[in-house]
Amino acid sequence: MKFTFILTTLSLSAICLSLALSPKKAVKKGTKALNDFCGYIPSGKVEINSDTISVQAFYMSKTEITNHQYKEFLADLLHKGEISKFEKAKIDSIRWNEFVPAGNSYSKYYHSHPAYDLYPVVNISKEGAELFCDWLSAKYDSLFEDTHSLKFRVPTRAEWLKAANGESLSKLYSWGGPLTRNAKGSLLANFLRVGAENVTRNESTGQLEVVTPIVLPGIANSEADVLAPATSYFPNDFGIFNLNGNASEMISDGDFAVGGDWKSPGYDIRNISIKPTSGPSPVTGFRVVATYIAPKNI
Repeated sequence: MKFTFILTTLSLSAICLSLALSPKKAVKKGTKALNDFCGYIPSGKVEINSDTISVQAFYMSKTEITNHQYKEFLADLLHKGEISKFEKAKIDSIRWNEFVPAGNSYSKYYHSHPAYDLYPVVNISKEGAELFCDWLSAKYDSLFEDTHSLKFRVPTRAEWLKAANGESLSKLYSWGGPLTRNAKGSLLANFLRVGAENVTRNESTGQLEVVTPIVLPGIANSEADVLAPATSYFPNDFGIFNLNGNASEMISDGDFAVGGDWKSPGYDIRNISIKPTSGPSPVTGFRVVATYIAPKNI
């Protein structure tokens, strides 16, 4: 089976040529591929629940893992006969029916039609995400043998916050400002927009309440069709896309997802936003982080 895992818009087969190169050239070419796929996040500190936490430098995938990338992983498992892993990692597309109107086509097409290849994969388990990370680590190791190694994994919450906050201990959103539109009025994330027409005041409590919320956020945003493509909107200073909104993202330290999603209102896509997870969901995906181990024997 030819391995053509897409790291960005290019095939990883483009860097397979490094196997025929000298070790130094192989490392140089592999590092370029890593930099195309990931943004480098320097070491620093973040605040979580009033605690200051130190975070060591790491790489983070510039986008949420896409349908195309995840499907290639699943196909490779089937090709190798790793059926038990496939069963744990497979996509549970029927979950769409819990979140969008009856008769929707997402359960049929979102994970299979080429039009959605570059959209975030959702409806997968945390164990599936972890297996993907192991698979990706092994692919890199097989490419570069003993020259260097990369350990891919699901990020911790502190790592995710460091990527979202940048050089600051805390930010509302990864773009830094307090608003969800830029100066030109363009949306900065994919989330549930609730306008004044959806807000009422409860005369008994005096509190504002949302009524008849918008179901499909894509109605107000030509880029989004419920979920938006993985490279939609603007990247942050590290070149990372969609840390806020689109798909909420799994973290390794707890059964939570961070950053909000297409079904979250603007307040719930902040950097510090978390929500409990309980299995595959149409609102939850993941991205990977990697630790780069220096070249050996070179």
